[in-house]
Amino acid sequence: MRKKIILVDDHELFTEGLVQMIEEETDLEVVATYTNGLQALEQVPKHPDLDLLLMDLDMPIMDGMKASKELRAKMPELPIVILSMHHEKVIVQKLVQQGVNGYILKSSSKKEFLQGIYAVLKGIRFYSSRLTEGLIQEEKVLPNAQSSLKSLAMLTEREVEVLKLLAEGNTSKEIADVLALSPQTVDGYRKALIKKLNSKNVAGLIRIAFREGLIS
Repeated sequence: MRKKIILVDDHELFTEGLVQMIEEETDLEVVATYTNGLQALEQVPKHPDLDLLLMDLDMPIMDGMKASKELRAKMPELPIVILSMHHEKVIVQKLVQQGVNGYILKSSSKKEFLQGIYAVLKGIRFYSSRLTEGLIQEEKVLPNAQSSLKSLAMLTEREVEVLKLLAEGNTSKEIADVLALSPQTVDGYRKALIKKLNSKNVAGLIRIAFREGLIS
Protein backbone atom coordinates (compact mmCIF):
# COMPACT_ATOMS: atom_id res chain seq x y z
CA MET A 1 0.00 0.00 0.00
CA ARG A 2 1.32 3.41 -0.96
CA LYS A 3 2.16 5.89 1.80
CA LYS A 4 -0.14 8.92 1.73
CA ILE A 5 1.49 12.36 1.73
CA ILE A 6 0.12 15.90 1.79
CA LEU A 7 2.23 18.83 0.55
CA VAL A 8 1.65 22.41 1.73
CA ASP A 9 3.56 25.09 -0.20
CA ASP A 10 2.61 28.32 -1.95
CA HIS A 11 5.20 28.01 -4.73
CA GLU A 12 3.42 26.34 -7.64
CA LEU A 13 6.49 25.28 -9.63
CA PHE A 14 8.20 23.81 -6.57
CA THR A 15 5.00 21.98 -5.62
CA GLU A 16 4.56 20.51 -9.10
CA GLY A 17 8.16 19.34 -9.21
CA LEU A 18 8.06 17.77 -5.75
CA VAL A 19 4.74 16.02 -6.45
CA GLN A 20 6.17 14.57 -9.65
CA MET A 21 9.32 13.40 -7.85
CA ILE A 22 7.35 11.77 -5.03
CA GLU A 23 4.90 10.01 -7.32
CA GLU A 24 7.74 8.48 -9.33
CA GLU A 25 8.20 6.31 -6.24
CA THR A 26 5.94 3.25 -6.45
CA ASP A 27 5.19 3.25 -2.71
CA LEU A 28 4.39 6.97 -2.26
CA GLU A 29 1.49 9.16 -3.36
CA VAL A 30 0.47 12.78 -2.84
CA VAL A 31 -3.21 12.81 -1.88
CA ALA A 32 -3.62 16.59 -1.61
CA THR A 33 -1.78 19.89 -1.87
CA TYR A 34 -2.53 23.20 -0.12
CA THR A 35 -1.01 26.66 -0.40
CA ASN A 36 -0.98 28.01 3.16
CA GLY A 37 -0.95 26.94 6.78
CA LEU A 38 -4.58 27.86 7.43
CA GLN A 39 -5.75 25.55 4.65
CA ALA A 40 -3.56 22.82 6.12
CA LEU A 41 -5.01 23.38 9.59
CA GLU A 42 -8.55 23.08 8.21
CA GLN A 43 -8.06 20.26 5.70
CA VAL A 44 -5.31 17.93 6.97
CA PRO A 45 -7.40 16.58 9.91
CA LYS A 46 -9.88 15.34 7.30
CA HIS A 47 -7.22 12.78 6.26
CA PRO A 48 -6.96 10.51 9.33
CA ASP A 49 -5.04 7.88 7.35
CA LEU A 50 -2.31 10.35 6.32
CA ASP A 51 1.26 9.05 6.67
CA LEU A 52 3.28 12.26 6.25
CA LEU A 53 2.85 16.02 6.00
CA LEU A 54 5.42 18.09 4.09
CA MET A 55 5.01 21.79 4.79
CA ASP A 56 6.75 24.98 3.69
CA LEU A 57 7.94 27.35 6.41
CA ASP A 58 7.22 30.68 4.67
CA MET A 59 3.61 30.92 3.48
CA PRO A 60 0.90 33.60 3.37
CA ILE A 61 -2.04 33.75 5.82
CA MET A 62 -0.41 31.25 8.21
CA ASP A 63 3.23 30.14 8.15
CA GLY A 64 4.52 26.61 8.62
CA MET A 65 5.80 27.22 12.14
CA LYS A 66 2.39 28.20 13.51
CA ALA A 67 0.54 25.61 11.43
CA SER A 68 2.82 22.79 12.54
CA LYS A 69 2.33 23.75 16.18
CA GLU A 70 -1.45 23.79 15.79
CA LEU A 71 -1.50 20.51 13.86
CA ARG A 72 0.79 18.82 16.37
CA ALA A 73 -1.80 19.60 19.04
CA LYS A 74 -4.63 18.24 16.88
CA MET A 75 -2.80 15.25 15.40
CA PRO A 76 0.08 14.35 17.75
CA GLU A 77 0.97 11.15 15.88
CA LEU A 78 1.20 12.74 12.41
CA PRO A 79 4.79 12.99 11.11
CA ILE A 80 5.51 16.56 9.99
CA VAL A 81 8.51 17.62 7.89
CA ILE A 82 9.28 21.29 7.31
CA LEU A 83 10.58 22.44 3.92
CA SER A 84 12.51 25.72 3.80
CA MET A 85 15.35 27.76 2.36
CA HIS A 86 16.26 28.95 5.89
CA HIS A 87 19.12 27.18 7.65
CA GLU A 88 19.43 29.32 10.79
CA LYS A 89 19.92 27.10 13.83
CA VAL A 90 17.49 29.01 16.05
CA ILE A 91 14.61 28.41 13.61
CA VAL A 92 15.35 24.70 13.38
CA GLN A 93 15.68 24.41 17.16
CA LYS A 94 12.30 26.06 17.73
CA LEU A 95 10.61 23.70 15.27
CA VAL A 96 12.28 20.69 16.89
CA GLN A 97 10.97 21.86 20.25
CA GLN A 98 7.49 22.03 18.71
CA GLY A 99 7.81 18.39 17.74
CA VAL A 100 8.40 18.37 13.99
CA ASN A 101 9.95 15.17 12.69
CA GLY A 102 12.28 16.66 10.11
CA TYR A 103 13.60 19.75 8.38
CA ILE A 104 14.65 19.55 4.72
CA LEU A 105 16.26 22.43 2.89
CA LYS A 106 14.70 23.22 -0.48
CA SER A 107 18.19 23.30 -1.93
CA SER A 108 18.62 19.60 -1.09
CA SER A 109 19.20 17.03 -3.81
CA LYS A 110 16.49 14.63 -4.96
CA LYS A 111 18.38 11.86 -3.19
CA GLU A 112 18.36 13.72 0.13
CA PHE A 113 14.68 14.66 -0.22
CA LEU A 114 13.70 11.03 -0.70
CA GLN A 115 16.10 9.87 2.02
CA GLY A 116 14.40 12.28 4.41
CA ILE A 117 10.89 11.21 3.45
CA TYR A 118 11.65 7.52 3.89
CA ALA A 119 13.51 8.12 7.16
CA VAL A 120 10.58 9.97 8.73
CA LEU A 121 8.14 7.34 7.47
CA LYS A 122 10.22 4.83 9.46
CA GLY A 123 9.92 6.97 12.59
CA ILE A 124 13.39 8.56 12.36
CA ARG A 125 13.94 12.30 12.65
CA PHE A 126 15.75 13.75 9.64
CA TYR A 127 17.60 16.98 8.95
CA SER A 128 19.35 18.08 5.77
CA SER A 129 23.07 17.44 5.93
CA ARG A 130 23.84 21.19 5.82
CA LEU A 131 21.94 21.58 9.07
CA THR A 132 23.20 18.64 11.09
CA GLU A 133 26.82 19.77 11.28
CA GLY A 134 25.99 22.60 13.69
CA LEU A 135 22.61 21.60 15.04
CA ILE A 136 22.54 21.22 18.82
CA GLN A 137 19.26 21.22 20.68
CA GLU A 138 19.38 21.35 24.49
CA GLU A 139 17.01 18.52 25.36
CA LYS A 140 17.51 16.39 22.30
CA VAL A 141 21.17 16.83 21.54
CA LEU A 142 22.34 15.70 18.12
CA PRO A 143 26.10 15.06 18.37
CA ASN A 144 27.48 13.28 15.32
CA ALA A 145 24.04 13.93 13.82
CA GLN A 146 25.09 13.85 10.18
CA SER A 147 26.60 10.36 10.30
CA SER A 148 24.04 8.82 12.65
CA LEU A 149 21.02 10.20 10.82
CA LYS A 150 22.34 8.94 7.49
CA SER A 151 22.97 5.52 9.05
CA LEU A 152 19.50 5.40 10.60
CA ALA A 153 17.92 6.36 7.30
CA MET A 154 19.53 3.32 5.69
CA LEU A 155 18.00 0.86 8.20
CA THR A 156 15.20 -1.43 7.11
CA GLU A 157 11.79 -1.14 8.76
CA ARG A 158 12.43 -4.38 10.66
CA GLU A 159 15.80 -3.10 11.91
CA VAL A 160 14.11 0.06 13.17
CA GLU A 161 11.50 -2.08 14.97
CA VAL A 162 14.22 -4.15 16.63
CA LEU A 163 16.16 -1.01 17.61
CA LYS A 164 13.07 0.54 19.23
CA LEU A 165 12.31 -2.64 21.17
CA LEU A 166 15.94 -2.99 22.29
CA ALA A 167 15.95 0.60 23.49
CA GLU A 168 12.77 -0.03 25.46
CA GLY A 169 14.65 -2.70 27.43
CA ASN A 170 13.25 -5.87 25.84
CA THR A 171 15.32 -9.04 25.75
CA SER A 172 16.00 -10.93 22.53
CA LYS A 173 13.33 -13.47 23.49
CA GLU A 174 10.76 -10.75 24.22
CA ILE A 175 11.53 -9.05 20.90
CA ALA A 176 11.28 -12.40 19.14
CA ASP A 177 7.84 -12.95 20.65
CA VAL A 178 6.61 -9.48 19.62
CA LEU A 179 7.92 -9.73 16.04
CA ALA A 180 7.27 -13.47 15.56
CA LEU A 181 10.96 -14.20 15.02
CA SER A 182 13.42 -16.60 16.59
CA PRO A 183 15.76 -15.26 19.32
CA GLN A 184 18.69 -16.17 17.05
CA THR A 185 17.28 -13.97 14.29
CA VAL A 186 16.88 -11.09 16.74
CA ASP A 187 20.50 -11.57 17.85
CA GLY A 188 21.47 -11.28 14.19
CA TYR A 189 19.59 -8.00 13.87
CA ARG A 190 21.24 -6.73 17.06
CA LYS A 191 24.73 -7.48 15.72
CA ALA A 192 23.86 -5.86 12.39
CA LEU A 193 22.58 -2.72 14.15
CA ILE A 194 25.75 -2.43 16.22
CA LYS A 195 27.81 -2.62 13.03
CA LYS A 196 25.61 -0.30 10.91
CA LEU A 197 25.36 2.38 13.60
CA ASN A 198 29.03 2.10 14.57
CA SER A 199 28.13 1.33 18.16
CA LYS A 200 30.20 -0.67 20.64
CA ASN A 201 27.28 -2.39 22.36
CA VAL A 202 23.54 -2.36 23.05
CA ALA A 203 23.97 0.57 25.46
CA GLY A 204 25.28 2.59 22.53
CA LEU A 205 22.25 1.60 20.46
CA ILE A 206 19.96 2.77 23.26
CA ARG A 207 21.70 6.15 23.39
CA ILE A 208 21.27 6.56 19.64
CA ALA A 209 17.58 5.60 19.84
CA PHE A 210 16.95 8.20 22.57
CA ARG A 211 19.00 10.85 20.81
CA GLU A 212 17.22 10.48 17.49
CA GLY A 213 13.73 10.40 18.99
CA LEU A 214 12.87 6.75 18.29
CA ILE A 215 11.73 6.50 21.91
CA SER A 216 11.05 9.19 24.48
